Amino acid sequence: MTKIFTLFLMLFTAVSFTSGGQESALKTAAPAAGPQGAKNADLEKELWGADQQWLCSAGATPYHKDYKECIEFRSHYWTDQFFEISNKGQVTVKAGMIAAQSAAHPAPGIGPHPDDFHLMAVYGNVAFATDHTDLKSMGPDGKVVDTNCRVLRIFVKENGKWRPAGGALVPIVQ
Repeated sequence: MTKIFTLFLMLFTAVSFTSGGQESALKTAAPAAGPQGAKNADLEKELWGADQQWLCSAGATPYHKDYKECIEFRSHYWTDQFFEISNKGQVTVKAGMIAAQSAAHPAPGIGPHPDDFHLMAVYGNVAFATDHTDLKSMGPDGKVVDTNCRVLRIFVKENGKWRPAGGALVPIVQ
């Protein structure tokens, strides 16, 4: 677990230092770079689809599933090494995420609502992307609480398919 966290921190740091330049390069290079720019645009679309499938319990997405059905889907869709660092800094691996989600019974509309997806970098069979996610949760008073986050999403290509391998949520404080 410590190795995974250390690896993630190193990767996150590397992406953080290069992300500004990478994002600009991807956006400006897409139209002018010909096949490579089109390839990046196609991959960004494919990964955005994977991101929406991953967050299948959210609102009216094209991949919406009922909550319990979504958890079952994630248990097969996420890689075995999947992990997430929550907006509170807690690291949870796939088994822990599935267990916690299986025990929850959220009200309709509660959950992640992603947008503003951007492919940041691709290293062989590993891709890094970011999105803005509005996390809707139930507060102690029973009212819906919104937490805006910037999320680093990690995908790996296994057997020709891109699958979610990890994520890290950073709250946007205003």
